[in-house]
Amino acid sequence: MTILTSAEVLALVPQQRPMRFIDVIDEIDDEHILGRYTWKPEDCSGYAPGDDIVPAFKLIEMGAQIGSVAWCIYHMRLTMSPDEIRQLVGFFTHIDDVEFFETVRGEDTVACQASFDGEGYFRAGKLLSRVEIQFVGGPKDGRTVMTGLLAGMWVPKNSPTLG
Repeated sequence: MTILTSAEVLALVPQQRPMRFIDVIDEIDDEHILGRYTWKPEDCSGYAPGDDIVPAFKLIEMGAQIGSVAWCIYHMRLTMSPDEIRQLVGFFTHIDDVEFFETVRGEDTVACQASFDGEGYFRAGKLLSRVEIQFVGGPKDGRTVMTGLLAGMWVPKNSPTLG
């Protein structure tokens, strides 16, 4: 099989607005992935007074979409066709050691990098990665927002385990 470009991986990510939190994948290879997202005011709506704070669970979802979903698609493509990948469904399966350091607001741009970092792995449609989200641009450029260990797995859409 062939290696996918960043744009081809992004096209295979199943999440769409309003639950897609990846604008672009800047880098992707066997050892890491780096993607960005600019938070929209509607991403924050209804969560906190003033409606401008990005909910923590959406930051975790961003980390999972980049560090598990998109990166797992990249790895699966080495042995599967895009059509075979489209016949799978991904699940967020594990979260550990997540820490938050900064508040993210609507209009902030953040980058998420994921790597194996010694404890991660990819095997048989399962991927475990260490993610770090940082601000991009502005006065907070480079400041860490969140870190953690995230995992997901893919199974056939017609799997009996899906009920």
